[in-house]
Amino acid sequence: MSAREQELTLALVPELGRTWCRVVGEAGDRAALVLLHGGPGYNSAYLQRFEAFAHTGRRVVRYGQIGGGKSVVADEHYVPGTFTIEVFRRELAALRTQLGLDEVVLVGQSWGCMLALEHVLAGAEGVRGLVLMSGLASIEEWNAETLRLRSELPAEVRAVLEAEEAAGRVGSAAFEEAYAVWERTHVLRVDPPPPWEQESMHLFERDSRVYELTTGGAEFPTGGSLAELQGWDVRPRLGEVRVPTLLLSGRHDEATPAVMSTLHRGIAGSEWHVLEESSHSCHTEQEALTMLLVADFVARNEWTA
Repeated sequence: MSAREQELTLALVPELGRTWCRVVGEAGDRAALVLLHGGPGYNSAYLQRFEAFAHTGRRVVRYGQIGGGKSVVADEHYVPGTFTIEVFRRELAALRTQLGLDEVVLVGQSWGCMLALEHVLAGAEGVRGLVLMSGLASIEEWNAETLRLRSELPAEVRAVLEAEEAAGRVGSAAFEEAYAVWERTHVLRVDPPPPWEQESMHLFERDSRVYELTTGGAEFPTGGSLAELQGWDVRPRLGEVRVPTLLLSGRHDEATPAVMSTLHRGIAGSEWHVLEESSHSCHTEQEALTMLLVADFVARNEWTA
């Protein structure tokens, strides 16, 4: 029997617009899975395979954070200083309130891990577990590691990236062609991408303004403004995270072992698995193993009323 499916648009950040949300499954006594996508400014289509967890008797909530994917806002809002961490943290809290998500497991990927940590460290109640895939605890640490990985790209690729950055042409056709080498090496090593990844890519290609505003347009520093994320660092507070935590990353991940080990050391009792055939997208590159690890983690830490 198929799980119940709903698509909603919710006024979670009303001064900016409405948030697109998809709910699969019925409310019950099992903690809901809430999917937190990467970016900021990407979308949640690439995480849709996690909706299968609705068949375990829980709701799965997948939403597009404000300004990305199907959660569009008016053009005048796409300016520096709008899409702050506080906005996304407030949006997640409002999502839980409006949908009655009292008990949740947060499944975050990349930036979604940062958002999950922000939510927990803000004192949110009812978080019964964290699944953090390819995440980080410090922008400083992330920048150092991604720059190291960038230095290992082929010389001709580095030369194009450097020339385009120096000319202020981040996002040019030449930059994008060179940047694609980075993505095939450290972000998604599946060619061609499966449908759920292609859907996310198409949505992102249609509108990537939030990503550009918050990251500078790339996964490594390019000299652009990073006002919304610059200086973010929760390393001193990881000891405050006291819920069961599963960490997943890929052997070829831009979230390198140095980045992930900070989370593992800082979150007491956390479990960490490195998936050998994956980069930044273990949910797709090794889908079966990822889902098995998440299912096992959730089952061992199940909470019921």
